[in-house]
Amino acid sequence: VIQHLTLQSYSHFDQSLFARFVRLGVPTIHLDQQGRSRASLANLFNWKYDSLGNLPMISDDPRFKLANAGFLHSYQFIDVPDYNGRGEQSPLPHFYQNLGEAEYVVAVYQYMRLLGYPAASISIITSYNGQKQLIRDVIRQRCGNNFFGSPNKITTVDRFQGQQNDYILFSMVRTKNIESIFETSEG
Repeated sequence: VIQHLTLQSYSHFDQSLFARFVRLGVPTIHLDQQGRSRASLANLFNWKYDSLGNLPMISDDPRFKLANAGFLHSYQFIDVPDYNGRGEQSPLPHFYQNLGEAEYVVAVYQYMRLLGYPAASISIITSYNGQKQLIRDVIRQRCGNNFFGSPNKITTVDRFQGQQNDYILFSMVRTKNIESIFETSEG
């Protein structure tokens, strides 16, 4: 996080490297076909692309036609209310945590494990290092030395870029300013 306002606005550090290349006129190729997720999941982010379609494997592969055992939908958004009267916290600057969400995402992980989902097929990602540390602590307490074990990865969105897994549990952490969820800049 660049805190010096002049440096931040002059250097455009609030933009991704890709966005800076585009701004400088570097030729780009935009994604028009995807083959990593179910069509219903791709619909969540196809607004970002002019005409995003699915590779034939998405409609041909039986794995993409089956439901996820124990879940009604292929993706779900769950509003986790304040836990013990507390929502998101920031014990240090830029170190956001939400205990209610951490407990909930770990409970969903445990539920998936009880249903027979392999731990290696599940990753938990979050936007903030503080939440990553909190989720690791909750996993250690609730799943450390028992049947559940640890998920494949517990990491941040930035660290998970370019990787994939069969099942992703995502903790958004910040709920006080809902507008921040819909920001499209990649700072």
